[in-house]
Amino acid sequence: MEGNFTYLRDSGDLATYVPTLVTFELSDPRHNLQSVAFTYTWGLGNGQVFEGPDPFVQCRYTTPGNYTFKLSIGSNTTKQSGLYSIDLHVLDAIRSIELRGPLIYNVDQSSSLSFHVEGSPPVWICWRVLSDCLSSSPTSCNLIRLYKNVFNLNYTFTSVGTYCLEVNVTNDISNLQTSYNIYVQNSHVNHLIFILPSAALIVATLIFISVSVCCPQESCLMCKTPEEDANDVSFTDMEMHGKEDTTISLKDNCIFSVSTQTNEAQPLLDQQNTSYNT
Repeated sequence: MEGNFTYLRDSGDLATYVPTLVTFELSDPRHNLQSVAFTYTWGLGNGQVFEGPDPFVQCRYTTPGNYTFKLSIGSNTTKQSGLYSIDLHVLDAIRSIELRGPLIYNVDQSSSLSFHVEGSPPVWICWRVLSDCLSSSPTSCNLIRLYKNVFNLNYTFTSVGTYCLEVNVTNDISNLQTSYNIYVQNSHVNHLIFILPSAALIVATLIFISVSVCCPQESCLMCKTPEEDANDVSFTDMEMHGKEDTTISLKDNCIFSVSTQTNEAQPLLDQQNTSYNT
């Protein structure tokens, strides 16, 4: 009995914490035993024993396991008696299915989803993933036999969006179904694959610009074009045979003395359009 419902079972499978009414039915088609008073002794198999004149007993098991239920019937007025027994398999009903983990995952990555089932194993787990919570075949699912309370599911979501993960768990005495909304987003790794090369290109461009702007003037003079060099410097036509020193007039108003022996130029005098020979 559970709530307002009464479940009739012809097997020895029972649920914990569910009130159970066990009844002994006497088969007496000729009504020969109507006046006989029987005594019923009920042994639940968990150490509890009940005795009384009623052919039924109410009981409840709080711990899952295997029990042997026994009934002994006796009478002081007749030799009719009997000993009956049945093996009971007591299970915890499926009370909850808990998804232990996030509800947001990355696309195109193997995702591990862990479920904890509160109930007695073994259980049957039927699960399916629906993209956009829609399915063309509502009855199809992946069926797995589980002999423990933890179920690990590895799944790869192939597109971004919302998914519905439906899980149905069943054992010999109960059934429970639940659903979870899963959100799938773009992977941060994919973003980095695009961002890192772009960032490297930007940094390299900034370094090139900085080096060009901050270049020393001495180094920059080496980069002058031949036309610029021609405008800056003009040499006086001369014969250098047999002379040790020669005067050169520069356009920047600086006079240099050139030694033919050492090929070194030394400034002599800075004045406007003046040329000296030595």
